[in-house]
Amino acid sequence: MVWKVILVPYDFSESAEHATKIACLEAKVHGARLVLLHIVELLPHFGHETTLMARPGTSTPVSVLRYYTETAETELRERAARLEADGFAVEVVVRSGVPVEEIRGYAADHPVDVIVMGTHGRTGLRRLIAGSVAERLVRISPVPVLTIRHPDSPPPT
Repeated sequence: MVWKVILVPYDFSESAEHATKIACLEAKVHGARLVLLHIVELLPHFGHETTLMARPGTSTPVSVLRYYTETAETELRERAARLEADGFAVEVVVRSGVPVEEIRGYAADHPVDVIVMGTHGRTGLRRLIAGSVAERLVRISPVPVLTIRHPDSPPPT
């Protein structure tokens, strides 16, 4: 099987960075394009479009959603530029919503061959409360999901 498009959900964590390194190795082998996807997670009933905040260093109000979306896009483009300098074809996508649903939706609506994502290695109560995006995505993804555990993560229990 040849992978032409590798989707990498990127949340700016060490786990996501480690998964991106693995995705790059796979992209070299397959001649694939990388899609870095960040999801701005919205808290229910918060009014992200109408709640305003001041940008740091200015007094100009902006919606919470716009601020976090623009910030994520800027940081993700910087990461993509470093990968492009290393010879990778990279696309940046920022969406807002529930991470599992947005990742699955992107993979279903676009030509994606595999999802490569990091796991945070949460255990116990933290896993019960936060859940596992990777675990849920494996169950509902329309394409294969390669989960990468960060080397410093505790072993699963």
